[in-house]
Amino acid sequence: MKNQIINTSENEYNKIKEETDLSSAFLVEIDGSQIKTVYELFEAMEKAYNLHTLNDTWCRNRSAFDDLMTDLDWIPYNKHILAIKHYAELLSGYPVERNRFIHYLKDSILPFWEEEVLHCVVEGETKEFTVYLVD
Repeated sequence: MKNQIINTSENEYNKIKEETDLSSAFLVEIDGSQIKTVYELFEAMEKAYNLHTLNDTWCRNRSAFDDLMTDLDWIPYNKHILAIKHYAELLSGYPVERNRFIHYLKDSILPFWEEEVLHCVVEGETKEFTVYLVD
């Protein structure tokens, strides 16, 4: 299993989605055209992943967000698909933040679920995690 980020067109993504057995995968789709700030990105991710929190300040704390995204034990799937539709519009006024988010996924979340979870979590299990950047 190789967790990865894939740039794709909307047509290609729709074809992939049709061919995917969604009964065995957790699919998250967020609309980049509706996400203009980092706060809105965290809100979209919170809603999509039903992120639980101990307080209302987690979305202002990247470390807490990382803790939640490397937990996900409330989601009973070992295959995760995150599709960011209209990717070019995601954080359009903040290209550095958009790049930081994608690097965070690539350098932290994907490797964690691909292998690191086996070494960091008691009885940890890998998860297939694919991110589609859709335009």
